[in-house]
Amino acid sequence: MIDIKVMEEFLKKQEERNLLLAEASRLIGFDITFSNDEMIAYAEEEFVKYVENEIAKEVTAWMK
Repeated sequence: MIDIKVMEEFLKKQEERNLLLAEASRLIGFDITFSNDEMIAYAEEEFVKYVENEIAKEVTAWMK
Protein backbone atom coordinates (compact mmCIF):
# COMPACT_ATOMS: atom_id res chain seq x y z
CA MET A 1 0.00 0.00 0.00
CA ILE A 2 1.27 3.44 -0.94
CA ASP A 3 1.57 5.89 1.94
CA ILE A 4 1.52 9.61 1.14
CA LYS A 5 3.39 10.28 4.39
CA VAL A 6 6.42 8.77 2.68
CA MET A 7 6.52 11.87 0.43
CA GLU A 8 6.68 14.03 3.54
CA GLU A 9 9.58 11.91 4.79
CA PHE A 10 11.43 12.28 1.49
CA LEU A 11 10.90 16.05 1.57
CA LYS A 12 12.11 16.24 5.17
CA LYS A 13 15.21 14.27 4.16
CA GLN A 14 15.92 16.79 1.39
CA GLU A 15 15.43 19.71 3.80
CA GLU A 16 17.91 18.14 6.23
CA ARG A 17 20.34 17.59 3.36
CA ASN A 18 19.99 21.25 2.39
CA LEU A 19 20.74 22.34 5.96
CA LEU A 20 23.97 20.34 5.82
CA LEU A 21 24.80 21.92 2.48
CA ALA A 22 24.13 25.37 3.96
CA GLU A 23 26.66 24.64 6.71
CA ALA A 24 29.18 23.41 4.14
CA SER A 25 28.49 26.54 2.06
CA ARG A 26 29.26 28.71 5.05
CA LEU A 27 32.56 26.90 5.60
CA ILE A 28 33.75 26.98 1.99
CA GLY A 29 32.52 30.47 1.21
CA PHE A 30 30.10 29.87 -1.64
CA ASP A 31 26.56 28.60 -2.00
CA ILE A 32 26.04 24.93 -2.84
CA THR A 33 22.51 24.66 -1.44
CA PHE A 34 19.44 23.66 -3.43
CA SER A 35 16.48 25.88 -4.20
CA ASN A 36 13.08 24.87 -2.85
CA ASP A 37 12.10 23.73 -6.34
CA GLU A 38 15.18 21.50 -6.54
CA MET A 39 14.48 20.01 -3.10
CA ILE A 40 10.90 19.23 -4.12
CA ALA A 41 12.08 17.72 -7.42
CA TYR A 42 14.53 15.40 -5.64
CA ALA A 43 11.85 14.37 -3.13
CA GLU A 44 9.42 13.71 -6.00
CA GLU A 45 12.02 11.55 -7.77
CA GLU A 46 12.45 9.47 -4.63
CA PHE A 47 8.68 9.21 -4.21
CA VAL A 48 8.20 8.04 -7.80
CA LYS A 49 10.80 5.30 -7.24
CA TYR A 50 9.01 4.33 -4.02
CA VAL A 51 5.62 4.17 -5.78
CA GLU A 52 7.03 2.14 -8.67
CA ASN A 53 8.57 -0.31 -6.20
CA GLU A 54 5.32 -0.61 -4.22
CA ILE A 55 3.33 -1.23 -7.41
CA ALA A 56 5.81 -3.89 -8.51
CA LYS A 57 5.45 -5.61 -5.12
CA GLU A 58 1.65 -5.53 -5.38
CA VAL A 59 1.66 -6.92 -8.92
CA THR A 60 4.08 -9.66 -7.89
CA ALA A 61 1.81 -10.58 -4.99
CA TRP A 62 -1.20 -10.76 -7.34
CA MET A 63 0.69 -12.99 -9.76
CA LYS A 64 1.36 -15.64 -7.12
